Amino acid sequence: MTIRKRRWTRSTGVTLEVPVLNYLQAVAEKEDRDRSFCINCIVREHAAAHGCPLPPATLAPAESSAPLVKEN
Repeated sequence: MTIRKRRWTRSTGVTLEVPVLNYLQAVAEKEDRDRSFCINCIVREHAAAHGCPLPPATLAPAESSAPLVKEN
């Protein structure tokens, strides 16, 4: 029996410029992943490059690491 860890996620709507959306779609198809996965990877890479590595999504968000998202 495999136990899967819950991924802490929230749905959000964003408006993307057409060239950005086209690039994102191409990356998603090349990597055989969905766009949300690609956006998460890109944001994680950006955060790490700017000295703010993000914790894995399988850990419950700490109050200090996610102050902008309200838990339901």
